[in-house]
Order: sequence, then structure tokens, then C-alpha cells
Amino acid sequence: MKRSRRSGHPVVAPKLTPGDDRSAFTPRRPRMRELFAALGTAVLVAALLAMPTSAAHANPDPSNIRLDRVDTDPALLDELGLELGRSTVADVLATTNRTARACTPSVKYRAASFCWDPGDSSVQFWMPQGITTTGDASADGRWQGHEALLAAWYDKDSGRDMGVRISFVDMANRTTPEYRHVLLVEPRWENGQATYGPVRAHAGGIVWYGDHLYVNNTFNGLRVFDMNSLMRVSTGDNTKMGRQPDGSYHAHNYLWVLPQTAHYRPSTTGGEARFRYSQTSLDRTTSPHSLLVSEYGNPGAGTRMARFNLNQSTHHIAADQDGYARADWAYTVGIRGMQGAVSVNGKFHIHRSNGASTRGDVFIWRPGSYATQHTGAVPIGPEDVSYWPQYGQVWSQSEYPNLRYVYASREASW
Repeated sequence: MKRSRRSGHPVVAPKLTPGDDRSAFTPRRPRMRELFAALGTAVLVAALLAMPTSAAHANPDPSNIRLDRVDTDPALLDELGLELGRSTVADVLATTNRTARACTPSVKYRAASFCWDPGDSSVQFWMPQGITTTGDASADGRWQGHEALLAAWYDKDSGRDMGVRISFVDMANRTTPEYRHVLLVEPRWENGQATYGPVRAHAGGIVWYGDHLYVNNTFNGLRVFDMNSLMRVSTGDNTKMGRQPDGSYHAHNYLWVLPQTAHYRPSTTGGEARFRYSQTSLDRTTSPHSLLVSEYGNPGAGTRMARFNLNQSTHHIAADQDGYARADWAYTVGIRGMQGAVSVNGKFHIHRSNGASTRGDVFIWRPGSYATQHTGAVPIGPEDVSYWPQYGQVWSQSEYPNLRYVYASREASW
């Protein structure tokens, strides 16, 4: 029996249902087999084409999906730390400057929700994407005495090249929480001085695990940020970025920045197509804990999921002796518009976007069985998903201006 390189546990191939050709994940509407038995051949073909599946694709060999960690120059980070000092998540949450609004979006099995303040709800160039919580960050669901939610936004077209910001939301009040935005930055040397620029990423998924914040960068892998190294900078000018001639540091009028500390660069081998790191979630129900990454695709033929084991001491992705971190499980799901996936005790919650005018779908799936599709179960434009174990809730958010909700559903109800 094949065994995991790092854990030594048996690697069990996903169970296949009768008639499965070892290809794509097969969503199933309730009583689909009974429906098929009653259909004629022509109608049956039409029904199959209407299902949200792709053409057949074999499941990947997970070891062919690789990541290579490259750390930011420690001297560069030390220099920025000397210039700006290092702050904590608690410091940021003590300076919240915005208040979310109460709202009740239509979400199947809704358990909690809030909406951003009016400016953030309607802004056209900041687009919300990834989501994570202190339920990911620590075993007790708290960080420095706080329960918090983080949400990523990417700069779609502001004309200022701001990159990615993270909303730090204090969840002491879960209906109208207070929050503040923090700008992600990429450190660099410039004329012998430590400075930084924007983090150019879609940030379709984020995971807070221990002192690490993982941020998806699509075909460029994952970026990593140290949650103990937040830095406070000067404000007053929304056009300035990085170190200025007078020695001050700015970040487009944001008070806090979070510098990148590492980059997991992607590669594939063995003829495997390059992997699209669209979304990421944490699974604390596996041993060891693992990152689940998934791909967006439209029409979605061949979209995959892959799972990477985590080192629970360092919070790094577990690597082999040659330095590469290799996936420990992979599966071709073939779902169109997949925007986020999270697994809890082997049950997968997958969110699909149907564009800017149609509500999103949720698929519930266990490998080796058919999926159940919940059509229109979440708002228009659903994004990344995250599981908050202390509350038994699956959290997500929607992206389109004036249709932006942050919401949770009861995991056990699905």
C-alpha cells in the first residue's frame, strides 16, 4: 500500500461509485438515477449536458503538484522592523475605524452575517475574495484574546496599483463588528534602503494558520505573511507607497502594512498541467492539519483540488528532503465556476459562482459518492469559504458592489 511521505499513513484512493470511469467528480441532484430511468434517450442526453460536470479527466498523481518555499531576505525584514517596529493583531484591532452593518442575506441554513460599511459595500475597484478566521489560526479559535475574521480584497482598477488589502474584523460583536483594512506589501531593497511595493495577487483564498497568513496568487502559488510582523506607517497622502525621500514610510494612506515573509513558488512535473491556486482553506480535521487548494475554471473542464500537509510546529507546508512541498492528495472535480472549497471530517463544501446576476450554488460531496447540488443556496457572487470549528459554521462572502455580504451557514445542517 502506498504511504504518505511525511505522515506514514496509508494513502487511500477515493472510492469510486459503480460506472465511474475514474474521471471527473460527479455532482448528483436528488433522485437523479430515478429520473434517468424515466427518461428517453434524447432527453437523457440533454439532461446530462445540463449538469455542471466536465469532460472526463483522470485524477492527478498528487506528487506531481509541487511548491518550493523561498524566504524573503531576513536582513531586509530586520531593516524594516528597525525602521517601523513590529506590531500585533491585537494592536490593529485596537485601532478599528469602520463599523459593519447588520444584514440578513438569503443563505441556506444561515447562522450569522454582516455587511461592510456603505463605502466598502459600494466601492468599485476593491473586490472582496478570500476569507479566514481565528478558527483557522488556533486550536481554541482565539488570537491574543480576540475572535477575528480576515477578508482579502484585490485592487481591480483603482489606477494606484495598491495590490491587496486585508480587513481585520473584531468579531466581539458578530452582527455589527468593527474593522480596519491593512495593506499587504512586498519588501525590497532600493538604493540600499529597505522599502516595499504592492502585492500583486488576486487573493482568491486566504488561510490564517498560527503566525502564518497564506494568500493565493493564482498561477504564482502562495504568498506568506508573518502575523507577528505588522508595521505601522505614516498616513496623510493616498498617492505615496514605500520609503519616501524624508525617510518616512507610506502605504496609500493605510495605517498598517503586513510585509511578505515567504513565497511558495509553484511547479508541476510528470506532464501534469500547471496548477491554478485559486482558493485555499484549512482542514483541522485531518492528521496532520492540511491546506486544501482548488482551481477556478469556466467552463471548468478538468478543475482539480489538492491537499498539502502542514507542519504543525513551524506552520510551514510540509516539505520533502529535496525541499519541495508536494501534494498528498489530489482529485479532478471538473466544476464550473468553483470559487471555494472546504472539507470537514471528509465532507466537502464547494461554492460555485454563476456570474453577476444569478445566485450561487453549494455542492456537498464525499469522495467516492455523488454530490448533492443546492441550487441558489447562497448570494450572487460567492467567494472563498472557511470553517470555524468553535461555532460549527462555514463562512463565505460575496464580491459584487452593492451585493456584498459576509455570512455563515450551519455546517451540520448540510
